[in-house]
Amino acid sequence: MTSERIYIIGGTGNVGSAAVNELLKHKIPVTLYARSQAKVQALFNNQDLLTVIQGDYADLKPFEDSIAGHTRLFLLVSDLQNLVKIKTSIAEKAYAAGVKQIVHISSSSVSAPWRTNFIGTVHRNSEEGILAIPNRAAYVALRPSRFMSNQNVFEAHGIKYANIISDTVGPDHPQEFISPNDIGLAAANILRDAVEKHGDAVYELIGDVLRPKDRAALLTKVLGREINYVKITAEEKYKILTEKAGLPHRMAYDLTGFVEADPHVTPGLSIILGRQPETLEQYTEAKSALL
Repeated sequence: MTSERIYIIGGTGNVGSAAVNELLKHKIPVTLYARSQAKVQALFNNQDLLTVIQGDYADLKPFEDSIAGHTRLFLLVSDLQNLVKIKTSIAEKAYAAGVKQIVHISSSSVSAPWRTNFIGTVHRNSEEGILAIPNRAAYVALRPSRFMSNQNVFEAHGIKYANIISDTVGPDHPQEFISPNDIGLAAANILRDAVEKHGDAVYELIGDVLRPKDRAALLTKVLGREINYVKITAEEKYKILTEKAGLPHRMAYDLTGFVEADPHVTPGLSIILGRQPETLEQYTEAKSALL
């Protein structure tokens, strides 16, 4: 049995659950901080190695009272409005309790020029806030690009009811994608490695690059019906993101104008994963029932 004890913040979503399942598969004890104990029990089979601490971000006392004795922390928070405050506070408490490594799910948008977009700015400020903690231990930042799961969230309505996908770029413009499964696996692998191996590393996570017209052809093949790509205006995309997906203004505005400067697959991603990255076709096949 390993001496590692890993604390998970953000373990019930697509990325976090993939990380938790990988750790449990390797018989590593996991403590999961979550609002709903019932949701955790429904998600994970190996309950013997899983401890659930019920709590939220409004009051971190349950976390503070339970973090002692853990060696590593997986940190994923989706509340962009309060991201910097929440992540920095959690990291400070974790390091003070003796945690030796934090693996933080950040964003590839951090690499954009300073204050050019809201999403990149809050993730950058979160990274800088953690890096500035006095006498901290190791800190690894993972920077994923566009989630493959966005297809199931933001485009499901158009695919289901109009047989279309849409965006503001031309049909031949390459776009980056990363599977949530691969983000979770990368985090779990790092949490299983020696702390010294990764130190304060930063890892970009981009697993596939496709043009919109190729993605339409992929969906046509997987779903067995013709799916077409439609180029839309920024106003139309913003309306979809705010009215159908329910995103707040600043996040919707950023995603409306998001265009990759240099779309590419991360060359060393397979080294971190221990296998080739999941393709969008593979991910879509696995999630086809949602479309």
